[in-house]
Order: sequence, then C-alpha cells, then structure tokens
Amino acid sequence: MPTNSEFSKKYVSHYGLRVRDLQKMTDWYGKFLDARIEHDMGFGVFMTFDDEHHRLVIFTTDDTVEKDPNAAGVEHVALGLPDFAGLADHYERLKAYGITPSLPVNHGFTTSLYYTDPEGNQIELSVDNFATKDECRAWMKTETMAQLMEPPNFGDVFDPEELVRLVRGGASQAEIARIGQPE
Repeated sequence: MPTNSEFSKKYVSHYGLRVRDLQKMTDWYGKFLDARIEHDMGFGVFMTFDDEHHRLVIFTTDDTVEKDPNAAGVEHVALGLPDFAGLADHYERLKAYGITPSLPVNHGFTTSLYYTDPEGNQIELSVDNFATKDECRAWMKTETMAQLMEPPNFGDVFDPEELVRLVRGGASQAEIARIGQPE
C-alpha cells in the first residue's frame, strides 16, 4: 500500500480531449499551450509544452457529438504559473493570436484567466496571490473567502489590461494580488 509520501510524488501528467474538429483544436491548443505535436496518429495527436512526452492528447472519432455545455463532468483544467509577470506574458501572447479570456477573476487566494476553447472546454491560467501555499490555505478558511465564492463569478472580475499595466509598471506582488477587489 502506498504511503502518503509516495502518493505526494504523483502528478497530473496529461489530460485528454475528445473533439469534433481535430485540426481546429490542435491549432488552438498549439497556440494556447505553446505546444508541439510529438506524435500524430491521424485521428489524434499527442502534444507537449515541456520535457514530458505528452501533456495533452487530442483525438476524434466519427461518432463524436457536440458536448452539452451543462453536462456533468470536468468543468475546467487549471495550469499554474509562477508569477504575475508570467500571467501577463501569456495574456499578451494569446491576445496576439486573438485568444482572449472568457473570465478574468481574482479568487482572493489566486488570480486567474479562464479561456474557452473552440469546442467550449475551459482552461485556466492561475497565479497564487500569496507567497506560500500555507498562506493560500489559511486564506481559504476565512469568511472573506466564503463571501467571495458566491456564484456566478466566484471572485472579483478584473480587466486583464490592468494586470498588464500593473506588472509592466512595476507594481508589487501585493498590489497586483488585489486586482479587481473593491477598494
């Protein structure tokens, strides 16, 4: 039986998408993730953006149908970034491709840009608002967190252009972490 320390060494290695339009989705994720195809099967591709052999597999079958947007299942996949500069860089890189966030939101403990791919799947780019994971976990236990997590946005919506202005203007991490929050 695995111990807790053995389990903690596990990681999410990849995710898979069954799609209707293989070419469109391969192009979109290639741009979004700055990913390359490692293997093309004809009916699908294995893609990666780092030294892992694949982080994403995209495939199609003749009987693939459109996904009901309210169907139960995976709601989104989130990718963490190390800092706000990285979030601003990715925002600008994607914007140059015409890919813009469907929801920029400050969750209090994280700041996130949610994107919707051409077939309606959501993918999030996220940065912690605190210096440590312990600080994030502590904040999650606050009454402020409970109030902030009210639907529909689960946080404070912000303008991603303001994120870029703050980052490029040399604002502190603490200032940027308050983006979108009421004064």
